[in-house]
Amino acid sequence: MKLNLFLILICLFFSTNSHAFKFSPMSATIGVKGNESSSLFYLENDSEQPIAVQVSLAKREMDVTGNESNPKVDSELSLYPTQLIIPANEKRSVKVSWTGKEIPTKELAYRLIAEQLPIELEKAKNKKASIKVLLRYVAALYVKEGDFSSDIVVEELKVSGKKILIVVANNGKKHQVLSNLSLTFKDEKKKKEVLIKTEDLKGMSGENILAGSKRVFSFPQIGKFSDVNSSEKVKLSFDKE
Repeated sequence: MKLNLFLILICLFFSTNSHAFKFSPMSATIGVKGNESSSLFYLENDSEQPIAVQVSLAKREMDVTGNESNPKVDSELSLYPTQLIIPANEKRSVKVSWTGKEIPTKELAYRLIAEQLPIELEKAKNKKASIKVLLRYVAALYVKEGDFSSDIVVEELKVSGKKILIVVANNGKKHQVLSNLSLTFKDEKKKKEVLIKTEDLKGMSGENILAGSKRVFSFPQIGKFSDVNSSEKVKLSFDKE
């Protein structure tokens, strides 16, 4: 999944009349004490009709291939309100607060999801089906205590079948997005180095590695990867947050 923040736009029905809204921020971090333990998210209706929006929270978990799952949040977070009717050209906010009793030992990752509900406001007037355009925003929410940091290491480099597999671990306590990534493969015996830049690292550059997790990235053993072997050392370079 790209970055600790993204927008999913789902268009279910189309017509000449659409009602939409804006949502921000797409990423936020809160603490667990005092004024730092909550954050506001803003929803703006920039249409000429009122809209209904439902907001929810979910945990954020990711497997080694980057597939994300979203189990239900327990009682560690509160969200208010969870449903809103936003009048035309007006703005509303929802508040997320940490209510957990245990102090996190590493950064916790969540999703805040805002979904426009398909209400039919005009059907009663003209007996025609109104336009339904659902917007679904999925924001990143992190909870941390203290000055956590990431620790990204290449745990393993191997060749499997004509593929290069790179196992990357985040041994730190904070997520890390691999922004502006480059890889340097070094063969000390042959005294050879191969530099692979961002544009050739699609599927790895820009990826988010959550605190205490691992990711496996795969590349075909062709082009700049054709001479890479499992005995080489790998150096990652990226913009650290």
